[in-house]
Amino acid sequence: MPILRHLIATIVWMIAMTLMFLLIGCGPSGRDLSDQQWLGMQEDLQTERTEVGHQRDMLESDRREFDARERSDPVVAASISSAALLLCCCLPLVLVAFLLWPRRSQTSDPDVQDVWIDHVVVPLIEETSQTRRLAQATATQRLA
Repeated sequence: MPILRHLIATIVWMIAMTLMFLLIGCGPSGRDLSDQQWLGMQEDLQTERTEVGHQRDMLESDRREFDARERSDPVVAASISSAALLLCCCLPLVLVAFLLWPRRSQTSDPDVQDVWIDHVVVPLIEETSQTRRLAQATATQRLA
């Protein structure tokens, strides 16, 4: 008999709990929303979704723009550095060409050339010949 009492008590308890949940859950509450409120909430939600979609599209366009910059900036930088390197390599050639390019003589007067020879070239030759004579004289003195 104790098992039967326990079984009946359990069944009664289950029925009481079921009735309690049905009565509490089925009554009107202050939290019920009207159809107008539901429609307003759905419109707000749709507006927010539209705004989020628009912001996502703007973010995607910014990402594409930055991606295009990342691809083009190294190309521009490489071309600038290559042009600078080419200029630096050509500069010595231009300097040599400038120095070796034949120029017209501004004064081709033979008198000027004679004065130049007399004042610059002849003293250099005399100094060189004197230096040779001294070197030969010291060499002969050492041998003797």
